[in-house]
Amino acid sequence: MSKLVGTLGKIEEALASFKLPVWYGKTFCKSDDKWNYFVFNKKQFNRSGKSKIDFNYDYQVHIIMENYIEEGFEQKVIKKIKENTNLKLIDQPMQFNYVQKNNTNLVVEILTLEFTKTFKGCDING
Repeated sequence: MSKLVGTLGKIEEALASFKLPVWYGKTFCKSDDKWNYFVFNKKQFNRSGKSKIDFNYDYQVHIIMENYIEEGFEQKVIKKIKENTNLKLIDQPMQFNYVQKNNTNLVVEILTLEFTKTFKGCDING
């Protein structure tokens, strides 16, 4: 495990429970490695809805699997992230994407899950 703390550390811990490699920001897998792993990152920091003092932190969790992501696996990941971090799943469609693994005929399926956390601005000022 890395030395990530706070929400990032909790996300990393939740993903590590699936016994797959976990990377922050980008992968360090080589083309001959098995491409079944997670990558997670911060996506954005912005004002929250109608409030001028509240903010949202948005995070992404990328599930990357050779061939396909097992049916229902994404739901297990969502549940674990929510339990470990209290992040909320963003209410929007999430698309599956496909790439070909380098120098092979193998398809890699990728799903990006997006989560958010609201931070009350009054906590800064108070």
